[in-house]
Amino acid sequence: MSTIALSFKNDFENTSEVAIQITQALQEHEHIWVWDHFFSLVMHKLSDKPEAENLLKIMSEWSTGFANKMYAPINELHADNALIIDPNMRIEFVVIDNDEMYVIETTDNPEHWPSVNVKIPDDFNANRLAFATLALAQHFLKINTTFFRELPMHVLAMRKYYIDEKNYNDEASIPEAPAFAFNTALKFYKSLEEKMNQQ
Repeated sequence: MSTIALSFKNDFENTSEVAIQITQALQEHEHIWVWDHFFSLVMHKLSDKPEAENLLKIMSEWSTGFANKMYAPINELHADNALIIDPNMRIEFVVIDNDEMYVIETTDNPEHWPSVNVKIPDDFNANRLAFATLALAQHFLKINTTFFRELPMHVLAMRKYYIDEKNYNDEASIPEAPAFAFNTALKFYKSLEEKMNQQ
């Protein structure tokens, strides 16, 4: 089982500092699965608050702007700061005295994707919960050299799902939005492979 804890100091609004603590790292191919499920749950949790639309806007704008850079060399992406979602956010990897924490637990399922369980306080701070998804995405972008080719497509697919299928205020969207994103990506890469084979 892997555990990811995202902690916020009580002065986060002034420092933009998030601490990430990970017990037993995930496999790289599982990063997008975990992030998608965390994002869809957070969108639902924030559905009656303005932070939901703001979070979707931030991720959608970054994804749209990044889409035409997906296959650029990794060194060029770093040089252009293209992998930075929020330049003001600071991610630390130390235990901090926190005012709020969100915990993501994954449990291995043989021959299946891991199950994802998220612990969110009942009195959560909407701004910090939104930033937790940005921090996790930023962390995966930094350590996983293929995550940046998956994240934009998944974000835009989930945005399409929220527009055309079910709004994020619908509880059914929690599992369905990530599934829609994975199916969209699968169809895209299958079509791309067929086109390449025809050349």
